[in-house]
Amino acid sequence: MSETPEQFSAEVSERIELASQVAAAGAEAAPLPNTLPKEIIEAEVNRILGEKAKEATSSKPAPEPDWKTLTELEATDLRRNLNIPVIVHEVPAYMDIQLADNEYVAVWANRDQRRLGELEAQGYEFLRREHISKSFKLPLKFDSEGNYIYADVIAMRVHKRILFAKRRKVQELSQRQLKGARQIAKEKLQNDYIQRDSDLEGAFAKGSLSFFDVNI
Repeated sequence: MSETPEQFSAEVSERIELASQVAAAGAEAAPLPNTLPKEIIEAEVNRILGEKAKEATSSKPAPEPDWKTLTELEATDLRRNLNIPVIVHEVPAYMDIQLADNEYVAVWANRDQRRLGELEAQGYEFLRREHISKSFKLPLKFDSEGNYIYADVIAMRVHKRILFAKRRKVQELSQRQLKGARQIAKEKLQNDYIQRDSDLEGAFAKGSLSFFDVNI
């Protein structure tokens, strides 16, 4: 049976009065008066009421329901006090691969036959179980043909000599293309703006201004 605010008030008054008398006796002082300010009593009553309310709201969780009889409608009814724990797990990085030989790099290729034929001709090879580092646990399984597949791609490995040479070639091509584009932009700027402005033309002629050039 819950206590009323009046009962709390009486209880608090008794506690405060007893504590005051003990403190006064220990200090060999005269006991405090039996009556205390109303503000102190109300503050203590409100504190105790707040603690009681917090205890009521933080009650122990309800036990798990009877899964044999529980329906989906009952489980999703938020008015029912049900303890249904949610299972949360981390999604593995399915496409991560660690190879045993560090001279090779693992890559994923589309399973289109024309693409795979092109890669095999360049020196790529299908990933096999023995290529995987013994300390790495693959999140997926090899299929019945011994291939490591995820969705529409298949895992392959290639020697760094082949892969890095291809990427270096692409970088060199990009550099040549950017140099050509920079030269076109430089000529257009020279013709459309600098030659029409005597101050700018003089600054470039003296070398006080110049085009910014970078080695890509």
